[in-house]
Amino acid sequence: MTTDSYLEFFLVFLGWLINNALWIIITTTGLFALPLALKVAGVWLKVRTEGDDEGNKGALALPRIEQVLYVAFVVMLFCAMPFKDVDLTVMKFDQTRSRQCGTNVPKPDESGYGGLLNDFNGQVAKVPMWWYLVHNLSKGVTHAAIASIPCGKELRQLRFEVQHTQLIDPILRQEVQEFASQCYSKAYFKLKSTHGQLTAATINAVGWIGSRYFLNTAGYYDYYTSTSPRSQWPYNESRDSGYPDVGRGGYPSCKTWWSSAGTGLKSRLSAAYDPKVVNRMKARDPANWEENLLRWLVSPQNTLMSGGHETYMAGSQRGTGIDLDSSFKQMVSGLGALSAQSTQLPAFDALRQALPMVHGVLMMAMVICIPLVMLFGTYDPKVVVTLTFALFAMIFVTFWWELGSWMDDRLIEIVYTGANGYYNWFSNVGAEGWIMNLVLGSMFVVLPAFWFGAVSWSGVQVGGVISQSLMNASDGSRAAGAQGGKIALETAKTVATKGMSKK
Repeated sequence: MTTDSYLEFFLVFLGWLINNALWIIITTTGLFALPLALKVAGVWLKVRTEGDDEGNKGALALPRIEQVLYVAFVVMLFCAMPFKDVDLTVMKFDQTRSRQCGTNVPKPDESGYGGLLNDFNGQVAKVPMWWYLVHNLSKGVTHAAIASIPCGKELRQLRFEVQHTQLIDPILRQEVQEFASQCYSKAYFKLKSTHGQLTAATINAVGWIGSRYFLNTAGYYDYYTSTSPRSQWPYNESRDSGYPDVGRGGYPSCKTWWSSAGTGLKSRLSAAYDPKVVNRMKARDPANWEENLLRWLVSPQNTLMSGGHETYMAGSQRGTGIDLDSSFKQMVSGLGALSAQSTQLPAFDALRQALPMVHGVLMMAMVICIPLVMLFGTYDPKVVVTLTFALFAMIFVTFWWELGSWMDDRLIEIVYTGANGYYNWFSNVGAEGWIMNLVLGSMFVVLPAFWFGAVSWSGVQVGGVISQSLMNASDGSRAAGAQGGKIALETAKTVATKGMSKK
């Protein structure tokens, strides 16, 4: 028996443990016999309502009762009684897809679920024969279908991790604010003052504090300096003349402040990201990976979520003697409105993160419900067929999520990949962000919902066909019983008539 996530791995096993406990309760209390008694009583009442022309009542009721009991016993034997021993050494986490796509998945004891191993070690669950077969066949079909889908890049997962990386260090966050006010605002003001019109490429390049345009163009970051001492750089008389030596460091140029290896602001900001995220971003976007990550980390949206304070893009820059003009403020105002949307749009990403967890919980609930549903359904084969289709549909839904993930990756590549890499997608500003999330919702929610509806149609029909077939089979025995009664009655009449004639 295999599972597709560690949460499902443990929850399904817990579901079978509770399933066994419920079946023990049902059998020890004698509740398992109640549906059988109701079935027998129903057959007896139905026979009593039929006319005398139907034949002998006893001969008519006996095959019907036998048919009902035989079917119920078969259902109980294969679908309710525990059969196959299963523990955590028998159940396996399926790694076929991760190996196919080169994804590194930690072992259960190396993940956050390691503590659950101690809770379930030594416990053994028993799975009925039919559900053991259904589980394995359903997983096999699902994994074979998933293997036919090309490997995706898991861009949504990457974006989720990038967007949830924040500037937790308040000192570093304050330094970003100071760099924006002492370097970026001055460079931006000079750019607008000396240029009549900017190209689209320049506008995009100067849209953040680590702009390569300001770093590589003379007269900007190489000209402006920090106006407050920085402990990472000692005081240098030739460089810092005009600034007082207060014993807390020197006054580096903005280019040095940002770019110095190890001590520069860029290096310290890069350390905020998990190395796994950095490596994945390098593989996805080799040309712009560093700028994309840093640009999001110091963006107004992220600094606002990280600290909850005024960002460097809003209001006047205090202490610099420079006020941002009204046009720039209007641009910032619009960006702020869209950034409010950006704080809510990651809920769609969280939806995708939550779906596999909900899937594991629903799988556990379905396993737990099996003995009770069969009891309430009076061990009807139609109920077993419906549960079988429901379990298969629940397992196969992972195929639709995998297909939706691949399609989502392709749409992201089409819409967002360009000169700026994935930054526009990280910031999710604009109509494209809403469109992409609507598409995401349709692929990960609507498609599975449609799949469940389609399976329910076929499941109900197949269950009806099987029930009707069993009824038709019992009709044969009923007809045979009726015919036997008629033959017996006619024989008795013939014997009586011969006896009278002899007399």
